[in-house]
Amino acid sequence: MAMSKAKMASPKPLQQRQAPGAAARNGNSQSGAKEAAAAGAETEIPRSRWPWRARARLVATMGNSAIMLYIYGVHLLGFEWEQFGRFRTLAEGQSRSVRDYLWAWELDPAFEHLRHFTFSEAMLENLNLYLVVGTPVAVVLVVLERDRIRWLQHMLTGALPDAEQARRAKWCLDLYFWTLSTMMMFILLIGPFHLGWPRAHYCCAFSAITCGCISICLYLAATVDLSTVVANGDEEVAAWASGVVLWVRPVLKFVLSLHVLALGSAVWKAESLGDDRSALLFGILETTLVLGYQLFAGIFVVDDVFVARRLKMAAAAAEAQSEPTVQKSVEAKLTEKANTPGRLGLSDRLMES
Repeated sequence: MAMSKAKMASPKPLQQRQAPGAAARNGNSQSGAKEAAAAGAETEIPRSRWPWRARARLVATMGNSAIMLYIYGVHLLGFEWEQFGRFRTLAEGQSRSVRDYLWAWELDPAFEHLRHFTFSEAMLENLNLYLVVGTPVAVVLVVLERDRIRWLQHMLTGALPDAEQARRAKWCLDLYFWTLSTMMMFILLIGPFHLGWPRAHYCCAFSAITCGCISICLYLAATVDLSTVVANGDEEVAAWASGVVLWVRPVLKFVLSLHVLALGSAVWKAESLGDDRSALLFGILETTLVLGYQLFAGIFVVDDVFVARRLKMAAAAAEAQSEPTVQKSVEAKLTEKANTPGRLGLSDRLMES
């Protein structure tokens, strides 16, 4: 009789022992979920570490800038400066305007006068270096811009409430990317079509500069009104828009102004053939414009850092959402195991007996 009472009383202590364990597991799961949610909400990329896209962009643009400066600097150092001012004087009665040569279709003499002190002339001395460094740099920048533009289009679509404004921004960014890619193609074609083929060379150079100017204008048009983005986006999007206004747009306008200066010096050189001063000024401004394109591509490192921060925060938020689900499934399996007959532990069986 005593044994039967003991058997009848034994399940109650067993349930009491299981209840605190289940409550502890519930408390741990809730605290773990809260900690994961807080981690997802507060996670930020350490500002001391640059994402790999930002580092790749900086290495490409800064390395290419150093090569451009080296190519033109070596060309100037090799010039006989005691001959400056009378290096390529025109013969008596020869026209000083390129318009007269073009009107008479005497292109070869015109091209010969126009090449003096240009970056294109400097390239001939280091053509292989230009192609070996410029080709991977162009590929890296195009790949980085493709991913950045895709993310930017997605972000603006969600931040712009006006569907027409979002469609226009997406169209401008698409056209910007393809124009930029075309510019990179013409820049690389300048290498094989050097001044040895002057007609093809000047066509490629003119096309590259034109595409560069158009791509800058398109990006400025796509980011002309960011007040709506600031009003409808979160704090991170507002910070991105502030960076565009404070850094990106002023730099693009500066590079756009370099086109105007280079064009003005080109007109002066074309109307004063044989003048070393106008030729040197155009060469310096042309090289400055080439360096300006590196600044144009490099300033988007601001976006690379921002995109990396957003992606890491999104990944942390997704992990925080999945953590409670995983803990609930583990808890359910443990509860099922504990309540299944014949699955008791050794100590519980001894107590039953």
